[in-house]
Amino acid sequence: MRRFAKLALFLILVLFYPVTGHGRIIIGLSSVNIAFLPVYVTQEKGFFKDEGLEVLLVMFNAGSTNLQALMGGDIQMMGSAFVETVGGRAAGFDIKNFWGICNLMPFELYSHPNFKSMKEAKGKRFAISRFGSLTDFLTRATLQHFGVDPKEITILQIGSTPARFAALSAGAVDASIVWFPVTEVAKAQGFRKLFDLKEIFPDWPYETFAAREPWLAKEKAQVTKFLRAYQRGVRHTLENKEDAVRAIRKYVKMDPAYAPVGYDQYRSSFPLNGKIAEKPIPVVIEQEFENGRIKRKISLDELIDRSFITTLGGKS
Repeated sequence: MRRFAKLALFLILVLFYPVTGHGRIIIGLSSVNIAFLPVYVTQEKGFFKDEGLEVLLVMFNAGSTNLQALMGGDIQMMGSAFVETVGGRAAGFDIKNFWGICNLMPFELYSHPNFKSMKEAKGKRFAISRFGSLTDFLTRATLQHFGVDPKEITILQIGSTPARFAALSAGAVDASIVWFPVTEVAKAQGFRKLFDLKEIFPDWPYETFAAREPWLAKEKAQVTKFLRAYQRGVRHTLENKEDAVRAIRKYVKMDPAYAPVGYDQYRSSFPLNGKIAEKPIPVVIEQEFENGRIKRKISLDELIDRSFITTLGGKS
C-alpha cells in the first residue's frame, strides 16, 4: 500500500505538475481542514508566485502518511500536527517544526446516544485516522484522562474525519474524535458529545510547518520567501472574510452554509508571527514516552527551529 501511494503521488506530480525550476516547493497537508485556511488563501491570491515560488499542495488523509512522504523525499515541507513530528524526531528522523499555522484545540469526542459517558468506555470501539496520528494520541489521552487503559478498548484505523463519522453513523464504531463541521452534523443528527478536548488542552499547537533540517539549512532563502508570502496570506485571511470563506468552500468542500461559521471559529487561531503554542508539548512527549510509543524523550530545542520565527515573526 505504501509503494502504491508513493507511485500514485509520483504520477500526479509528473503528469500534472512538471518541475519548472528551483523555486518549486511541494507541501504535504495532513488533512482537508480549515486549520490550513491561510495556506489556501496564500495560494489563491498568488502570494507565493509574487515571491517567485511555485507551490504545490498535496493532500494526505493522515499525518503519519504525510511524514512518510517527507522522509521519503516526495515532498519538501509538511503542514501537520506536531504530534507526528514528535514521533518522527524520537525515531531519529531529522525533522523540525519551524512555523505555527494554527493554535487551536478543535476536537470533540462524539458517540452514539446510548454511549452516555466515558465511564462506559471499556470494551468500546474508537475510530482514529491512523496509528501514530494526532487522533490516535488524543484518543489515548482522553481515555487516560478518565482513568481508562487504552488496552481495554478497541482502536480502529478508519481514515479521515468524514470516514470516521461515516463509520460512527453506520454503527461500525462506538465513538470518534471529530472536528468542525462534522461536530455540527453530529450534533444535529443526535449523536452525543462525550467530551470537548479543550478541557485537557486549552492551549494547543494544532498545525505547524515542518521540514527536514538539511533542507531547511540548504533552502533558507526559499523558506524565507515562502514564509513572507504566507504571512501576507495570514494577514489577508484575517482581514478579508469573503475571500477566506470562498477558499474554505473551494478547498475544504464543506456545506457552504458552514463556511462562514468555520471562519469565525478558526480566525483567531492563525498566528501572524508564526508562534507555536509550546506549553503542552513537553506533556505530550512525557506521555508518549511513558506509554512506550516513543523510545526516548526529546527536548523542545530538538523539535523546534525558532530561527524563522525570530527573524520574520517580528516583521509581521
